[in-house]
Amino acid sequence: MLNDSHELNFSKIKTYNECPLAYKLKYIEGKKEGLVPASSLGVSLHRTLEAYHAESNDPSELLSYYDDCWMGAGYSSAGEQMEWYLKGKRMLEVYAQREYERKTTVDSTEREFIFQEGEWTLRGKIDRIDKHPDGSWEVIDYKTGTDVDVNTQVTDSLQLGIYAIGARRAWHMEQGKATIYFVAFDKTVSAPFDSFDEQKILDVFIQTGQKIVAGEFPPNHAQCANCLFKNRCSESVAPAEQP
Repeated sequence: MLNDSHELNFSKIKTYNECPLAYKLKYIEGKKEGLVPASSLGVSLHRTLEAYHAESNDPSELLSYYDDCWMGAGYSSAGEQMEWYLKGKRMLEVYAQREYERKTTVDSTEREFIFQEGEWTLRGKIDRIDKHPDGSWEVIDYKTGTDVDVNTQVTDSLQLGIYAIGARRAWHMEQGKATIYFVAFDKTVSAPFDSFDEQKILDVFIQTGQKIVAGEFPPNHAQCANCLFKNRCSESVAPAEQP
């Protein structure tokens, strides 16, 4: 699997910068991270919004899509699953109300971009792309968790930065903005495409890619407590969980 080391995306960069050894386990050895309630709900919500925007313009149908797209994996009991299901339902009820006021046209969902930067191939998949009445574009990334900083500066986001670059490089969308949609808080924050430091963002990707190609995979023990590989990693210093 090392033959794709020159192909980079945000998830790879994020994983490597959190813990290089976790990158090796996930992307080279092919180990699966598994699901916990928050990540499982995130998958269900992303699937719901993708299907809804692809097939419907009626916000009253959104919860029907939720039921169809619900994924029950990652929960320890039926009670826990219902608790998280209701969390997601409340988020989507608010999302549906905002849909009645939307002035943009949803151009596409889960659209993948790809472009070259020297020897590197950069990819990304954007949750939603809207077109505004004035002809400008908006690339939107959903954040479904509650453990997020809703006051974040979009221009500090490496993920939104590469999305803005990808939209311009791959699809020639020169005029537009990149948006984080905090679904759990019904809040969006945005920044124009040209406010991102393109060279700085590409440098982060390439410098990280060079470490990957060089086979540099030391553990970052500071991440062990929250790592989904902690029970399967020989370098983990997290306390063993009881079965």
